Amino acid sequence: MCYWSGNRDEDVFEDPFSFCIERSPNKHIAFGYGAHVCLGQHLAKMEIRSLYRELLSRLDTIELSGDPAWVEANFVSGLKRLPIRYTMKRKAA
Repeated sequence: MCYWSGNRDEDVFEDPFSFCIERSPNKHIAFGYGAHVCLGQHLAKMEIRSLYRELLSRLDTIELSGDPAWVEANFVSGLKRLPIRYTMKRKAA
């Protein structure tokens, strides 16, 4: 099984190698599917929503400050480094 090819199936998508955020239908397979579905997916999704809700409510600005670095692997890949610059919102006195 090749995880990288999951959303690039030529039988399913009209232009499988282009990035289109509005691609529809697009069944996300990051948490697996069928018998191999991740049992913790609902907790993981809830945690990431909570993280972003709290983080973004406290930031005034956020931007890239360098090039991202990726972990290169045959099984599961992802970000190794994502340099950012941010400013916090000021608290009311």
